[in-house]
Amino acid sequence: MSRRLNRRDALRHGAALLGGMTLAGVAPRAFAQDRIRFGGYVESQEQLKQTLATLKAYTDRNPGVEIVPEFTSFSAFTDKLATEAAGGNAPDMFSVNVDLLGEYARRGVLAPLNGYIPKPLDLSDYVDGAIKAGTLGGQLYAIPNDCIAPAITVKTAVFEETGVPLPDQMWTWEQLAETAVAISKAKGKRFWGLEDAGSNYIPCDVFLRGMGKSVFTPERQFNFTREDLAEWFAYWGRLRDAGGIPPGDVQALANGDDPALTGLISGRAAMFASLTDSFVGLQALTEDDLVLHMLPNGFKGGTLAQHHYTYAGNSTGLWTKSPHKDRIIDIIRFMHFEPAGIELYYRGSGMVPASKAGRAALADEGTDADRKIIAYIDLLQQNPAPPRYPGITGMSGMLRRANEAVAFGKMKPQEAADQFIGEAKARL
Repeated sequence: MSRRLNRRDALRHGAALLGGMTLAGVAPRAFAQDRIRFGGYVESQEQLKQTLATLKAYTDRNPGVEIVPEFTSFSAFTDKLATEAAGGNAPDMFSVNVDLLGEYARRGVLAPLNGYIPKPLDLSDYVDGAIKAGTLGGQLYAIPNDCIAPAITVKTAVFEETGVPLPDQMWTWEQLAETAVAISKAKGKRFWGLEDAGSNYIPCDVFLRGMGKSVFTPERQFNFTREDLAEWFAYWGRLRDAGGIPPGDVQALANGDDPALTGLISGRAAMFASLTDSFVGLQALTEDDLVLHMLPNGFKGGTLAQHHYTYAGNSTGLWTKSPHKDRIIDIIRFMHFEPAGIELYYRGSGMVPASKAGRAALADEGTDADRKIIAYIDLLQQNPAPPRYPGITGMSGMLRRANEAVAFGKMKPQEAADQFIGEAKARL
């Protein structure tokens, strides 16, 4: 219980608790020559702990530097960054993903970093998708901190208990639905084969790619029709009606930043569509063995192809007005390329390095959960999918509102598609 409470505090009450952890981990320096604010988001308590330890190690080596960490959950961070950037007071260095980068690079908030490549930052063995996630218009705006991919996290004990087989990695969306319903029937009331992923942007993108579409084009325009998106909401509606996923009122309890509330951890679901960077945090919350499995790669009667892109879920960019750019680059160099920094930053954090050498080292010395993520990432690299394209911030919130409207019977799938398209267009 204490582990769950700590995680809930860290991720739900980000600013208050993390402020205390900041003081304990990276103490203020009265005579610091460089005072650097580092704003960001974390996916788990483990990631937070290792990030703070890495920053403390850097300041211990550089007494004239003070790093002020400002880490919280993704949603809280994006709200805070929007306010600070609009006021001309962005953090000196801060986390971005591919969607945030698309917005803040265009607005001139992020500084281009091509001048720091390949010296002092050599990214030559980084996963191509991770580099592309930090690149816009030929300019690199952020250094990848990790390498992540879409996945379904599976509780293997449920499949063993029920005797329901888990299909091969290359499976269809119809097979996923059939498997989820079979699990629900075998387990009985108040247990479902799968969490509702209708609110999740990345699985939606993989779903559309199975149709030869995608949520966005490389030029950041829609690459789907109203009917395509309506079919996404209809898929989850049919699965909900068949009992393969929870009803709307149950699923609403799990919609938040606290991984302890997911059905996978609270004991009401066998499968959870997520990203690989949440795997270590989820495994830490349960004694049951978890494994990573691909989302479906197509539809019955069609051609199956690998649609799971590997990219950087968390990168670090520099504020264009920061007076500490060279120092920030040195902090990034320590985190990514110096053995002492790599050891602290990655081991046990749930993050997997974007560099091939970093992944090999973590596979040799990391945890069992680390090795599962690396094996899954390596599987996807055997046949790389086209990269994730830049979109807009707030996608999950837009999808959640539309999907919940269908779940509660307030909208038809076509109406939900119209609502989402209208909200998203306003942000493009």
